[in-house]
Amino acid sequence: MWEYTEVRGWVNNVADVILQLNAHGSLGWEAIGIASSDPTIGLNGYIVLMRREVLNWPACPSGPSWAADPTGRFAQRYWDGLRWTEHVIASDETTSTDFPNRR
Repeated sequence: MWEYTEVRGWVNNVADVILQLNAHGSLGWEAIGIASSDPTIGLNGYIVLMRREVLNWPACPSGPSWAADPTGRFAQRYWDGLRWTEHVIASDETTSTDFPNRR
C-alpha cells in the first residue's frame, strides 16, 4: 500500500520548499507531482509525495543489535531493544540516518 502527503509553499520561496522536501525525503517520501496556480506572481503551490506504507514493523527478536531493515530501504537498521531507530547502514556499508515511519 502507498500513503500520500503534500508539501505546500510559496512558489517564490524555493529555499523553504527544498528544506521541506529534504526533511520528507529522510522519511522515505518521494515527489510524484507539482502544481501551482501561477508561479510568475508567487502564488501558493504544492508538491505531492508518496511512500510505501509501513504499519506494523516487526520487533527484532534479540536485544539491541543491527538487523535487516524492515522498510527495505537500507541493508540494516538498528534495534535499540525497544524500537527501530533512525540509524541505518546502506548496502555499500555507509552509515546514515533515516527516521522511520512509526504509526
